[in-house]
Amino acid sequence: MSTSKHIDKICLAAALFSIVLTFLFINGTALGIAAVTDGDAGDDWFTQNDLTADWDTAGATRITLAGEDGTVRGNGAYITDGDVHILYAGKYILSGELTDGSVIIDADGDDKIWLLLDGVSLHCEDDAALRVEQAAKVFLTLAEGSENTISAGESYSEAATAAGVDGAIYSRDDLTINGNGNLTVTARYQHGIVCNDDLAITGGTLAITAPEDGIHANDSARFTGANVTICAGDDGVTVSNDENTGYIYIASGVLSIPSCYEGLEAITITIDGGTIDIAPTDDGINAGGQGGEPAIVIHGGDITIINTDGRDADGLDSNGSIEITGGRLFISVSNSGGSCAIDYGSENGGTCTISGGTVIACGSSTMAEGFDSASEQAFLMCAASASAGTAVTLTDADGTVLLSETIPCAFSSVLLSTPELVLGETYTVTEGDNITQVLADNSSAGGFGAAGMFGGNKMSGGGRGNRGNMDWSQEDGMSTGQIGQPEMPARGQEQYVKQENSDRDSSAAPSLSEGSESSDGQASVQEDDSQSIDSQLPDRGGIRQDSDEQLPDDWGQEQQAPRGGSPERQVPEGAPTDEDFSAMVGQFHDHAADGADRPTGGRFQMMGNEENPVASENEPAISSSALALVGISALVLLMGLLFAVKIKH
Repeated sequence: MSTSKHIDKICLAAALFSIVLTFLFINGTALGIAAVTDGDAGDDWFTQNDLTADWDTAGATRITLAGEDGTVRGNGAYITDGDVHILYAGKYILSGELTDGSVIIDADGDDKIWLLLDGVSLHCEDDAALRVEQAAKVFLTLAEGSENTISAGESYSEAATAAGVDGAIYSRDDLTINGNGNLTVTARYQHGIVCNDDLAITGGTLAITAPEDGIHANDSARFTGANVTICAGDDGVTVSNDENTGYIYIASGVLSIPSCYEGLEAITITIDGGTIDIAPTDDGINAGGQGGEPAIVIHGGDITIINTDGRDADGLDSNGSIEITGGRLFISVSNSGGSCAIDYGSENGGTCTISGGTVIACGSSTMAEGFDSASEQAFLMCAASASAGTAVTLTDADGTVLLSETIPCAFSSVLLSTPELVLGETYTVTEGDNITQVLADNSSAGGFGAAGMFGGNKMSGGGRGNRGNMDWSQEDGMSTGQIGQPEMPARGQEQYVKQENSDRDSSAAPSLSEGSESSDGQASVQEDDSQSIDSQLPDRGGIRQDSDEQLPDDWGQEQQAPRGGSPERQVPEGAPTDEDFSAMVGQFHDHAADGADRPTGGRFQMMGNEENPVASENEPAISSSALALVGISALVLLMGLLFAVKIKH
């Protein structure tokens, strides 16, 4: 009787409890259960598996190439008509030589593929040598100490061009390159590495040569712990998409671009560390910008940009703002034309601020810009009339040398900043035989007025958009130091031309020289196993601890599951039928005990019988959506009970 009397209150309390419990489960705060998220999505830069190159190869499918043929030992892959097809999630080891064919990954949309390159040479004359048609994500790992090459011909087939394939490595989905080996990518048609989603390069030594972009991605290109050298006829690394959200992020490692039209190009570019050397013929780093956020952000790293003969070319070029908080930035651009060491969108309300780090930026005075007067760190700017190879030295009132650098290109403006500078103090800037006293006051009465060459606030040491009105006639650049390399093979039939640079000429891009590496001593790959992966990452971002990419513990165990993928996946002609596959299962068992090779049919290799794991096995036993469903069901049940009680009474 008592319970019946208060049944409505009990049901109401239970309903409220169900609502709260459902909310807590969805947000992962109840009972210590963490929220389930996608390890390949979010604001962090790299997942755990992006950084893990020593994954267990036990049970992996082994693909050994030989000319236009090869053998497959394991499941999930086959060879036909000179092409290698990988159809299932799991781990694969690739070795040998493919003289004219492609490795094609066409798995389900939620399948993740781990592919180890262990001394492999891939070449395709009329298509990408490595092509990812579909997968949730592909991890391309370079085996320890291995030498790997991937190359493609000068023109692609009608089928390839119709499908939009335009790189020696071409991926329609997320791609990660890691490991401790070497990879040389040589494209003679358009781009070197193309990724239509997110590209992460987190290890290995890569050398990329392409007649157009070295790396071309749609959503992002992220670097850490790798040593990458790019020679390109167009951009070294470019990221662009229709939503104008493409970005480049560099955390550590070495990125050397000794020849390119522009070095880095994206909507936003963030540099937290690493060694970056760029020798462009146009802009070194070019960011489009979006909204009110800085388009170029430099928190650290050692960045060198040298353009010896470009005209109207900038070292840093942002359509929006630039923010520098640390690192070292050295820029030397040609004194010809309107080449600016630093150019930003002052006419659009953009600013260029510095609050840390060291900057030595020399270029033409015609369109020169300094930092914004609101900068937290002092800076100074002065006029010059110096030829290529002139040394610039900055000393304080006591004669202590704060900065000293030889400038490769002729210049007529100097922008300097270092943490040792103090606002209100006077410093001496020496360019060859020219000595100038400059006041570090971050205002429009800065170095050019003090130098007595321009007067007023034209091209001064502060204030956004302050530009000079004179161009000193100097040498176009130093005759030595030019990177001389062989001419690039002619481009393919289709030309990729960016709208904003339709008049550029990139038909003669230099090729890579062997053995190039940075001299700063930074290792591109962490070889000390005692060093944690966390040490390779910037303070912000970091490893996604909630990654769902972990390989299963029972990987490699024999399972019986249906073959085939999503309805959308197109299985290539020549793929084994279900009957062929079933028949081969018994044959494989007959040979597996003694380790003998499976029977072959000429150039046609059947898949094995051990099913690779699919992405669903990475999912937790209880997901946030399931918990939410339980909570909602309980709520509906209780509300129904309350309604029934009301009717009864």
